[in-house]
This record gives sequence, structure tokens and C-alpha cells, in this order.
Amino acid sequence: MGKKLSEMTIEELWELFPIFLTEHQDCWAEWYEEEAGILRGILPPGHELHHVGSTAIKGIWAKPIVDILIEAPDMRALNTAGEALKAAGYICMSRGENRADFNKGYTPDGFAERVFHLHLRLIGDHDELYFRDYLNAHPDIAKEYEHLKLGLWREYEHDRDGYTRQKGDFVAEHTARAKKEFLGRYISSETLIRETLPADTQESVLKLLAYLRAEGAAFERCGGYWAGQYYWRISYLNEPVFYLLINGAGAEARFAPLTVWTDDSGSPWFEDVPLDDREKELCREHVDICEGCGSCHGGTDRMICGREFEDVCRTAMRFVNPGPQELELLGRLAGLRLADIGQNEM
Repeated sequence: MGKKLSEMTIEELWELFPIFLTEHQDCWAEWYEEEAGILRGILPPGHELHHVGSTAIKGIWAKPIVDILIEAPDMRALNTAGEALKAAGYICMSRGENRADFNKGYTPDGFAERVFHLHLRLIGDHDELYFRDYLNAHPDIAKEYEHLKLGLWREYEHDRDGYTRQKGDFVAEHTARAKKEFLGRYISSETLIRETLPADTQESVLKLLAYLRAEGAAFERCGGYWAGQYYWRISYLNEPVFYLLINGAGAEARFAPLTVWTDDSGSPWFEDVPLDDREKELCREHVDICEGCGSCHGGTDRMICGREFEDVCRTAMRFVNPGPQELELLGRLAGLRLADIGQNEM
């Protein structure tokens, strides 16, 4: 009976699992989508998945191993995700303070037909996204990378660490260029909050966002009118929950450093909500009266917490630089809106 993988030396593992490259295969994108679907059924809500690595770069030779980046909203979620992956049979290759790497498809007889590397990180730890996008946007640079990899292949066929190390300068240089070209493309709301808001506000805002992510909310940077701004649509089951603007600039600088709007779905969930009198009055103080910004056809009459208001924007409430009371209320409103969406989906 042969050795288990856990009993092999690093040299034996490299011999069993050598570096080898193949031409780009369209099926790699399909493998990613199928595995990502499996992972979404394993991982707790609130994690973001991305196809990264050379199999995500169009038209270049690559190891036929699909790399998947998993971003966890916080350390607690990262640890929970790691345990869930191990319980599901993924093998932990390495574990650091804020990172963990797993594989699937490594067997005592060599590689399986489909092989995956999973990179579990905290949200915002995602340089691979910039590198991927830069090479896809610059095919000439992608071909340079392919040439480098092909040149290293035979020399480092049984030395995975050496192979990765020799690519390091190229990856670092073009990741830095990517971050300049795609400035802020993948910056997370949490990262901006830590960089922007005073310490006494950060904790409450981060707690609210962590709650939304844990409930399965998706965060999507918006384009159109909001292109170039740090403006997110926070949705659940594809329905809007909140809109979030951090460090508004230009005409939106008046909303800096932080503004939160409620949804623009048209749902009347806030007409008569189970809040106490103080919370209802706070909602009424933050009714979003239309200012003719041009993003819609103007305000309408709406009932908010049992009181009629005229000329209300599509986003019924707006909280500019919310304080502790407002942030506590936003947590309550988030729960009510999530319940409203869930009920409508039944």
C-alpha cells in the first residue's frame, strides 16, 4: 500500500505533482462556474468567489489547475469557512494568520481530471484580481507572461516554490501597474471605511456591513451616474437593500465621508413598520426629499412610518454621516428589508 499524501516529503509531492503547462482551454471557465456553485453550497453566506490565476487569462498556456479566490468578510467568517472546506474534503495546503490555501484533485496516484486551488482570504486581499484584469486588457503583456512561464517550466518542473518565486518580480510589477490603471476597481467598502471614518464610527459601520454580508447580501459597485464614485448597491436575492456612498466627490462631496440610502424598489415595507416611536421619528427625520438630481423623474407622495410626505425620492430615506443612533436604526431597517424581500420571494 502506497504512502498517504500527508506522509510524503515535499520532494515526493513535487515528483508526484510536477509543473506542467497546456494551451488555454475554454472548459476551465466552466470548471470554475461548476466548482463555485458547489462552494456556495458549502460556505456560509457573505463570501465572494473569483476565478483567478492563469486559467482565467485568455489565450495563454497555463497549468490546468483552476485557482479560486474566496474573500471572507471577517476573521470569524474566514475561520468558519476554513472548517467548512475541510469538512467537505478540501485539503488544507497552508495556513497563515489571515490566509489559508486548499486543494482538490490531488490523489496518491497524481492529479485527478479536475484540480482546484482555493485561496481563502479576508475581503480586500485580492491582488490577483488586478493582475488577471491587467493581462486580459493587455494581450501583449499576457504573452510576455506566457513566455516567462514556458521558459521556467522545464527548469522548475519539480520545484513549485522555485517556479512561483521566479515569476514574482513580473507579477509584482504588473500588479502595481494594474492598480494604477484600475484605481479603486476592487477596493472594498470595508477597506475604505477603515481608511476614511473616525475610529469611534468604524466599528458600528463595519458591524452593519458584516451583518449584511453574513445574511447573504451582495455588494456591487455602480456605474452610470455613479461611475468613478465609491458607491455600492447592497442587494439580497437581487433586490436592493441599501445604497452606500463613501468619500463622495464632486457634486456628491456633500455626502462625504459616508451616506446610506434605503432601497429604491418601490416596496411599501416602510409604511408601517414594527419600530418604537423614537425609531419611527428618526426615520421621518431622514426622509429623502427629491432634489431634482436627474437620476429619476422626480419625487412622489409616500407614507413613511405612518405619516404622509410629499416629493419623496425613490430612495425613501437618506442618512448622511450617521451617528450611533442612526447606525443602530439602519441595522433594524436592514433586518426589516431583508424579511420583506424574503417574504416576497416565497
